[in-house]
Amino acid sequence: MKNLFFLKILIGSILLAILGSCSIVEESGTSANSVTTTTPSGSMTLGSYTVSGVYKSGCFTSGVSTLISQGAFPSDVKSYGFVFVVTGDTEFTRETHSFTDTGCTKSASTYITKEVRNNVTVGTASGANYPVNYKKNGTKLTVNTTTAETWLENLYGNLGISLDMTVGTEKTLGGDGSTAYGLWTPGDTTIYLATESTSATPGTAGVIVFNKE
Repeated sequence: MKNLFFLKILIGSILLAILGSCSIVEESGTSANSVTTTTPSGSMTLGSYTVSGVYKSGCFTSGVSTLISQGAFPSDVKSYGFVFVVTGDTEFTRETHSFTDTGCTKSASTYITKEVRNNVTVGTASGANYPVNYKKNGTKLTVNTTTAETWLENLYGNLGISLDMTVGTEKTLGGDGSTAYGLWTPGDTTIYLATESTSATPGTAGVIVFNKE
C-alpha cells in the first residue's frame, strides 16, 4: 500500500510536469491527428455548449529532453500530444500520446496513457469556466516500443510493483474511485481543461486548446 501511495504521487508529479511544460512551449503546426483508439459516445452539456466526440491538442516538441530526464517519458520520445474523449454522458478519458518522430504520427506511437473518469457532475459556471467533479476509474497504459516497455516496467519496479507490459497491448489498472476536480472551458469546437486536482476546483483555467476532430 505504501508503494502504491508513492506511485500515485510520482505519476501525479509527472503529469503535472507535462501539463506545466505546455504553458511555455509552442504548438507546432502539426496536430495529433486521430491517434486515439478510444471510441467516443454520448455527450455532456455545459451551459449552451454540447461537448461530445474527440478533441485533440497540437503536437508538442519543445522541452521533450527535459521531460525525459524528469521521468515523464521513455527515452525514444520526440513529440507528444493530448486527447480528450467523451465516452458517455458522464464519462471521459484524458489521454497523453507520445511518439518517436517529431510530427505526432500515429504509426510512430511509443507510449500512451489514458486516464479513465466517470460520474461527471457539472457545476455552475464562473464566467466561461465550468467546475466539474468526477471519479477516478483507472488508467489504461500502452507501450508500442521495447524502449517504452522497459521504461514503464522499471518505473513501477523501482517502487516494488511488478508490471508486465506487452508491446502493442493495452493494460488497464484499476482506479480507487476517489473524487477529482477539474475546470473546463468549452467552445463551439474547442475545450480547455485545467490541470486536475484531488482537493478542490482548480483556480486557473487550462492553457492548451483541444480542437474537436
